[in-house]
Amino acid sequence: MEPNDKIVIIGVTGYIGAWIAKQLTDMGYNHIVGTYRNEAKAQQLQTLLPNVNFYKANIGETENWHEVLREAKWIFNQGSGFSPNDKTFKDRGRTKQKGIRLLLQLAVDSGSVKKFVHTTAESTIAYGNEDPSKTTFTEDDWTNEDRGGLFDHNMVSKTMEERAAWSFIQSHENISNIIMTTIHPTHVMGPSFVPWHNDMIYAMLRGDRAMADSQLYGVDVRDAAAMNITLMKSTAANGKRHFASAFKSTYSTLLNLIKEQFTDEQIKTVLGDAARIIPGNDAADLLGHCHSTSYYQDMVPRMLNRVVYKTNHPEAYAYEYTEPNTTVIQAMEKMLKDKNNYTKFQT
Repeated sequence: MEPNDKIVIIGVTGYIGAWIAKQLTDMGYNHIVGTYRNEAKAQQLQTLLPNVNFYKANIGETENWHEVLREAKWIFNQGSGFSPNDKTFKDRGRTKQKGIRLLLQLAVDSGSVKKFVHTTAESTIAYGNEDPSKTTFTEDDWTNEDRGGLFDHNMVSKTMEERAAWSFIQSHENISNIIMTTIHPTHVMGPSFVPWHNDMIYAMLRGDRAMADSQLYGVDVRDAAAMNITLMKSTAANGKRHFASAFKSTYSTLLNLIKEQFTDEQIKTVLGDAARIIPGNDAADLLGHCHSTSYYQDMVPRMLNRVVYKTNHPEAYAYEYTEPNTTVIQAMEKMLKDKNNYTKFQT
């Protein structure tokens, strides 16, 4: 990428997207375009990054995309197609498939786009596993979106979306030979660049509920953004899938760290009544009667700390990751700071 190249960040107001825009700006790139859905978020981010150009554009629709993609060379995709009418996991997947195919066709039609870095998730790799003995996963693995009983719609819809993207890229429809690389973040944590948050700490630990302790792989949001940029610049990454994962921890470890560093009042401000965590061994024993289900076969090995994520492409990790305690503490501090502003940015 050259400093004057047109770079498009789809979903620029998102958790990772905003940090990509910030880091590219700091690196001297001066022709950045970001797409958004939420007007209030875009206006706020514009005050923080005044040199970024903003366009309202929805994946799955055609409005504004020709202008967004005109003369664009590099696309960072943080978005997905969405429809409020979707009823099932498969419905959501079909909406995402339609959206990504239309987006890639528009990129081809532009005649200028060279490379497309698509952020998906670990959920397209390591779930729906029907082999209880399999506990190590690499980028060669795929989630089985047809496995009955999958409990998270992202495991289905994001997998369907990614398969559709690769199918397009590798087909005769890709007449301009756009290159694609995918990045698969694990649990994304760390301080949001903008005054709204999507932090996995909040998603995992908030609320007065019981939950099974489990291992988790995590990555700082700033590192996930940096890896997007690294993959865009790397010809070695072309046509490959990449885990984005920095550390391995557990829910209880994260919650204990938070309790050591923050007061009860601060924790309640961010998380409400924090979740009550059941030891993984105890939870696994309680689930013994449903050992043939996809939930058991996906989650119990994680409760017992047996799952390993191993990247095929260690050369893509071209920088040092943020240390996990720093990630967690800075995430909590930022959520405390932004708590009073968060609700006004909700759609």
